[in-house]
Amino acid sequence: MAIDISKKVLIITLLIFTVLTASFTFTHNMQLSNFLELERADTFENVERVQNAVATEQSYLDYIVQDWACWDDTYQFIEDKNPEYIRVDLQNQTLSGINVNVMIFVNNSGKVVYVKSVNTSTAEEAPVPRKLLAMIEDGGLLTEGENDSISGFVLLDEDPMFIACHPILTTKYEGPSRGTLIFGRYFDDALLESFKKVTRSSLLMYRADEEMPQDFQNKIKNFSQNSDNIVVDPLNKNQIAGYFGLKDIKGDIALILRADFPRELYLHGERTLNYMYFFLLLTGLMTGVGVKFVLDKLFISRLVEVDDFVTRVRSEKDLSQRLSLEDNDELYRLSREINGMLNEIYLAEQELKAQAREKKVLLDSLNELAVFVDTELKIIWANKAALEYMNMGLEKAIGVCLKVAPGISGPLVEHLNLEEIFTTGEKKSGEYTAQDGRVWFAQAIPVPDEQGKIIGILQTCRDVTERKEAERLLHEKQIAEIANRTKSEFLANMSHELRTPLNSIIGFSDLLYEKVYGELNEKQARAVGNISRSGKHLLNLINDILDLSKVEAGKMELDYKEFELAGKLNAIKSLLSPIADRKNIEIDIEVDKGLTHIRADEARFVQIMYNLMDNAIKFSHENGLVKVRAERKGDLVEITVKDKGIGIKEEDQCKLFKPFSQVDSFSSKTFQGTGLGLSLVKQIVNLHGGEVWFNSKIGEGSTFAFTVPIDGNNN
Repeated sequence: MAIDISKKVLIITLLIFTVLTASFTFTHNMQLSNFLELERADTFENVERVQNAVATEQSYLDYIVQDWACWDDTYQFIEDKNPEYIRVDLQNQTLSGINVNVMIFVNNSGKVVYVKSVNTSTAEEAPVPRKLLAMIEDGGLLTEGENDSISGFVLLDEDPMFIACHPILTTKYEGPSRGTLIFGRYFDDALLESFKKVTRSSLLMYRADEEMPQDFQNKIKNFSQNSDNIVVDPLNKNQIAGYFGLKDIKGDIALILRADFPRELYLHGERTLNYMYFFLLLTGLMTGVGVKFVLDKLFISRLVEVDDFVTRVRSEKDLSQRLSLEDNDELYRLSREINGMLNEIYLAEQELKAQAREKKVLLDSLNELAVFVDTELKIIWANKAALEYMNMGLEKAIGVCLKVAPGISGPLVEHLNLEEIFTTGEKKSGEYTAQDGRVWFAQAIPVPDEQGKIIGILQTCRDVTERKEAERLLHEKQIAEIANRTKSEFLANMSHELRTPLNSIIGFSDLLYEKVYGELNEKQARAVGNISRSGKHLLNLINDILDLSKVEAGKMELDYKEFELAGKLNAIKSLLSPIADRKNIEIDIEVDKGLTHIRADEARFVQIMYNLMDNAIKFSHENGLVKVRAERKGDLVEITVKDKGIGIKEEDQCKLFKPFSQVDSFSSKTFQGTGLGLSLVKQIVNLHGGEVWFNSKIGEGSTFAFTVPIDGNNN
């Protein structure tokens, strides 16, 4: 058996290692592919930098030729060939200074008026490229109108050349055109070297009209369709190259450039992944070996010991042997069960003790206290639970009178009156409350002999304190819920009776205060004003209580309508401005541009915002700021009210949203309020199908937020 289990463990370990290896390999290849993509993106970026350097050179030449061609002196020179213009403006050093190798003035007839070619490094004159003059004769470099210009490359025998052609106009860019001004700059080795330094890259350039290496020939097809393409290919393990083409003045590919870069990113990523891959494989292998070793040592070797023990007991038929395993685990419990089984087999051979053992095992398994007493109420036998409750062993408990037995005499003797059972022979049961307050369910069953004579009583006792307490709490909860519903329904139905007399008090006090019925002295006016203010405060309190009662009674209905959000928020701000102005508090409202209208109960929405903004002002410091922000969150609008006020202590935060709860105690109350505002806010938001939450730190202020559906889908 041990060999079979060991082999199975080995196979499972190998399978797990194989799966891990496959997972590591897949992850390695996937990450390596990611590094390849990163390398390509990096190379694209570097090649674009080279392209930008070349384009900058061409743009510079285009700018210079335009500057010279649109000049009144140049415009006049084409007409009169003024030698002074040549002497002053067309010096070799001038062309060398602006990095122009060739300058050609051509009139409208296509005739070359003036030409100069210099070496920009030495400022010495150089031969004019014949192919360039031939292209002028063919008209390939001549502009056709005032808005025409030519820019690109031409492949000369000497070197490729940047070409820029512009019509000759006045300084005000007015015509008619008197010809074409042509500037040329050789794309020679020196310029290529400057590009290498600027872009910090290795560059190779080949002309499209000459033989080029195989890798360039393979890429020219890509540039035939789109010269703006960048082709990136690894050259070898250590270098990657980016290819791009440059057009001639006809729009055909003239040059192909290759920028070479070291593959540091990819090689570093590959090395890192390889290290991780082999480390994980090694870790998996070591873990597998370790697991196999631990399983062999902790379990399989012990299973071998169990197998050897069982084989030895069966062969020797010695049931007195016992298996001893260390560690309190499943194998230990298995050994314990084996030993128990041997005990049971051994006891089965003892016929006189078989029945007693069976009853003991059965009754010991009960959670109830079970005691068997004789006619003198002396204990004959007790189960494990009863013995533990009496804190004594069975041998010590046998013969003890139940009336003096510690702990269980009360529920088993006094309440059930066991002596009467021996007379009537009837089973008795009932609940008994002990002096410590615990409730017991006790039962006494008479046990007769074969002739029907009662020889003893089997008594059981079960602790039902928790069940009775649960029943009591459930009953009290049901009574409280009924009372709460009755209260809410009563208050909701009494809204008219409560509001009508109070409105009358407020109305008549306001009439008196306004001296409708005659003049009042100062004390009378002050008293009437106090009556009006107190009545209005009481009316607000009653309104909040009635609203809360309506919600709890399920009688509050929402009147959905569409309204403008920003306008409504600003209206509430205007309502609260007098209160805010007393503390010099600024109210800042910000609404997302795309959030114009929402559909909700307009009056209840105003009630929500008034409560939140009023609280923010109330708990803000002097010269504070209250920020209100509304933004779209999917199909919901989220509105936050934030202040930098006193904040809420962590131990007081649990009181929020509970009716009649405030963070100030009544004895030290600093801020007015009933404690109903936030509770109503939560109830009304929930009726809309939204949620309310908050965040607060003491001394740093509070943020209250809620969401409601924008289009009132909860309706």
